[in-house]
Amino acid sequence: MSAPFETENTETGDDCRSQLEQLLQERDDELAKVNRRMEKFLYSASHDLRSPLTSIMGLTNLMRMETHEPMLLSYIGKIDESTARLEKIVRDLVGFTRISYQRPNSKKIDFTKLVWDVIDRHKAEPAFRSIRFDVQTDEAFPFFADYDRLEIILENIIANAIHFYDPAKTHSRIRITMVGEGQHVRMDILDNGIGIAAAHHHNIFNMFFKASERSRGAGLGLYIVKEAVDKLQGHVQVESEIGFGSLFRVVLPNDPKGRLISRKMQLGQ
Repeated sequence: MSAPFETENTETGDDCRSQLEQLLQERDDELAKVNRRMEKFLYSASHDLRSPLTSIMGLTNLMRMETHEPMLLSYIGKIDESTARLEKIVRDLVGFTRISYQRPNSKKIDFTKLVWDVIDRHKAEPAFRSIRFDVQTDEAFPFFADYDRLEIILENIIANAIHFYDPAKTHSRIRITMVGEGQHVRMDILDNGIGIAAAHHHNIFNMFFKASERSRGAGLGLYIVKEAVDKLQGHVQVESEIGFGSLFRVVLPNDPKGRLISRKMQLGQ
C-alpha cells in the first residue's frame, strides 16, 4: 500500500529539484547580465576619463616650460600629483575589468620586450632617471601565459617599485628576472627602495590597503596583482624590510596550450 505514496513523494521531490535548478539558472543568467553591464560601464568610463587626463598632463608640461615663477611651479606640481593619482585609479579600474571579465588567451611571451615596454611607460615619473633597471631573462625557455594578465601583474609591481624608490640612496636599482623551472616560470622583481614594514606584509594584497602615505590611487594595485596571479593558477609572495627594499616573487604555470587557464575560467574561479 505504500508504493503509490512513495511514487508521489518521488515525483514531488523531482519537481522541487527541477524548479530549484531553473531558479538557480535564472539567477546565474541575471548575474551574468549584470557583470556584462558592469564591464561595459567600467571600460567606457575609464577610457572616457583618460582623454582629459592626458590633455591636463600635456598642458601642465607646457605651463612648466613657460614659467620660472616658484609659486606657479608649485601649483603645477600639485596639479601633476593629483592628475597622476587619478590616472592611477583609472588604470587600476581598467586592470580590474580586464582580469575579471576578459577571456583568457595563452600565447608565447617575449618577456624582455614586455618588461621594457612596461618600464618605458614610466619615463615621465620624477624618480625614473634616478633608477637603474636590470632585466635578466631565460631566453632559451619558451614561456606561455595570458599576456594581458601578465602585463597587469608586471605593471603594478614595477610601478610600485619605481614610486617607492628611496631618494636617500645614492644608487637606486630595480632588477627583474625570469627563470624557467620545469613546468613553471619564476619572476622576481627586486628593488632597494624604502621597503615595507613587516606588520603590513599580510595585508598588502588586500583591496584598498595602503602601506604608506606615499601611496597613490585607491589601494587596488597589489590586490589586482593577486587576483591576476590567482586567475593564472600561480602564487605571489613578498619579502621586504624597511630601508632595504622589497622582493616580489611570482610563480606561474607555463601553459603552452592555455588548458590550465581555460579550465579554471570554465569553473568560474
